[in-house]
Amino acid sequence: MQITKNEKLREEIFDNIRAAVSGDRQGIHLSDLIYCTRKAYYRKQGLSPKPTNELCILWLTGFAFQAFMFPLDKEIPIMVDGIHCTPDIPTGIEVKSTRQSMRKFVPEGMHHWLKQILGYCKALNKLEYDLAVMFVCGSYSPPFPDLDCWHIQATEEEVENNWNELLIRKQRLEHALAEVNPPEPDCADWEWEYCENIDYCQDTTCYRKKQLKEKK
Repeated sequence: MQITKNEKLREEIFDNIRAAVSGDRQGIHLSDLIYCTRKAYYRKQGLSPKPTNELCILWLTGFAFQAFMFPLDKEIPIMVDGIHCTPDIPTGIEVKSTRQSMRKFVPEGMHHWLKQILGYCKALNKLEYDLAVMFVCGSYSPPFPDLDCWHIQATEEEVENNWNELLIRKQRLEHALAEVNPPEPDCADWEWEYCENIDYCQDTTCYRKKQLKEKK
């Protein structure tokens, strides 16, 4: 028996993931607004390099968990104020995965997740939402996957304030696209590690962080 690596098949699988997840999406989506709008700008201009294999694996992990957790629930797109919203589970459940330690995890610290959930609260006209998180590394030694869930009770003020912020970011992104001029970077400190467009942002702290990491 002779066993050899099949690099062609490996790249074909990664390309299938890229096509399924990062295909051209029309309009502005909630995820374009909770993360860096400059990244969304380059994606919508067709200037983004193809997502890395590492990013594809992260996408695959999240989608696979969702498919197994809620096999009968289908995403239903909703548009509110020109923003496309696609809640994971239409009854009000957001599904996430993370490589963070389960013991150190604090849902209040996941600001982008909470912004997304508040956005879906607006779209679904809800003030209550559930969060299901798959911990890829769990909390054991050696690491073993685990799962935990939270119930979120929001206030109407929190939902509206979050939505107003998203509308401002939407206006900023639309203006940038119309002027063909990238918006000012507004990413979180950690976003650069998973951004395929970081090399366009050499004027930013994020780019300098990438350079420091590469030097190490």
